[in-house]
Amino acid sequence: MKNKQGGCMIFFIIWGVVALIIGFAFNSINKTGQSIGSIIALSLVMGALIAFVVFCFNMAILTSKAKKVVRQQQQKDKVEGISRYDSIIHIGGLNAPENCKCTVVLNSSSLVIVCGGNEFTLNIAKVRNVDFQLDIDEKQYLKSSMAGGIAGAALFGVSGAVIGAAPKTKTKREVKCYAIISYEDAQGAFRTFILRDEVPNLSRCAKLVDTLKPMIKVQVNKVEL
Repeated sequence: MKNKQGGCMIFFIIWGVVALIIGFAFNSINKTGQSIGSIIALSLVMGALIAFVVFCFNMAILTSKAKKVVRQQQQKDKVEGISRYDSIIHIGGLNAPENCKCTVVLNSSSLVIVCGGNEFTLNIAKVRNVDFQLDIDEKQYLKSSMAGGIAGAALFGVSGAVIGAAPKTKTKREVKCYAIISYEDAQGAFRTFILRDEVPNLSRCAKLVDTLKPMIKVQVNKVEL
């Protein structure tokens, strides 16, 4: 966010400075008797174009640096055996607000969840079970094709246009994945917390479960009824 605000500020500063310089330059060499208004308009347009080019160049540099930092972090994590999962929200089970965005960091000895201003650390040896659940939502909607109608009209006339533009049923599939993690707390009680993908079709929680599952010794909590 700060980078975007800084980039916009740079754009407007460059625009103003360049437009001012171009305006003075055009005014000093004005031999055709153009009005001040047209000179100002031309200066603003040219200044905006130059500022836009500089802005794009600056954003490209910032983006390149950000990607480089991410790559370096990924390489370091790979060497240290660390997996990071973002775009996950807390559903329940932890002392944190529901639907709170969180970041999960998994290493060989612990599972760390940063959520709602808290950092929860769970020893892998305390994890008793881990599983995931899929919530699949399929929605049907009608989609009409203007291009199909035009092509149908060109080939078969009005009737072809009607057939070509007729709405077709499409299905949109959204999959939300939940990670269900059960563990033994400091008092020896069996507890569970649930995480979910922030947006559909990300599969962050499924990847977390797939990575965590081989690391634990699954135990069944026996409950006498």
